[in-house]
Amino acid sequence: MFIRIRPLKPVSFRWGGEFSPTLSGPMNKGISEPLPLPSTIAGFLYSLATGGGKRENLERLSLENESVKVKLWGPLLCNKGKYYAHSYSGKLIELDNWELKLNEDGKVEEVETTNLLGVTNKIGIGMRFDSKTVIESMLYTQELIKIEGGIIVEVEQEVKEGYYTMGGESSIVKVEPWNFTPPEKGDYGLVISPIILSPIEKVVSIDDFYDVEIEGCGKLGDKIVEGLPVKIGLIGLGFNIAYNVRRPIYPAILPGSVLKCNKRGNVGKFTGWGSILPVNYRKSN
Repeated sequence: MFIRIRPLKPVSFRWGGEFSPTLSGPMNKGISEPLPLPSTIAGFLYSLATGGGKRENLERLSLENESVKVKLWGPLLCNKGKYYAHSYSGKLIELDNWELKLNEDGKVEEVETTNLLGVTNKIGIGMRFDSKTVIESMLYTQELIKIEGGIIVEVEQEVKEGYYTMGGESSIVKVEPWNFTPPEKGDYGLVISPIILSPIEKVVSIDDFYDVEIEGCGKLGDKIVEGLPVKIGLIGLGFNIAYNVRRPIYPAILPGSVLKCNKRGNVGKFTGWGSILPVNYRKSN
């Protein structure tokens, strides 16, 4: 089933980890991505099914085995009747008739998240916790985005309509079934959530990734579309609330990449990651 997750207040989706003004200088800013990591959504769905909670027995701790086990596809953003895909970092791709629109330079047209959704900023100050006094000139801001439409995901389990909390900051969200029919096949595949790759021992240049196998798709070098983007980076699998630790970091193909994997589904190393949206493409007039 497809569901829509709609935050009731401005939210922040941090992909690059926490930030600390005490470590980074006199001014710091936390930037939000337009959509959450799959682990954020999966953790929310898993907690609905199991009741969540922390684990006391850490003897058999395996962060890899404790990775995302919830099957999901997505996310996409719905805003004012239109659908958008995430393009890392900080951008969105409008999906008009499930087509990628290319500009005169042959690049995929993108929209700045802040221009489409609008943001609000929280301002914080650094404090000495022992004396409860302010640290002079130690300021930070947190960017929050306003999602008025919703986050669209496909899930395997039945989710009842209602109000829930999601993410480490326990943001209140409204969840409801969503009538949605994405395409099952297209010219190419748009990566809408990170495709997790197996680690490689030595990386000298980006060319070293071409021989990496994308589970369920094939060798990366064979799936690249000439002239269309492939973004490679490092992604943490999120925070394991049950064990109160961070999950490992892996190389990944980032959202906004375009591959020759043109069927809707999930590819890559872990369940719930590597969502592929089939798209066609056309050049801008």
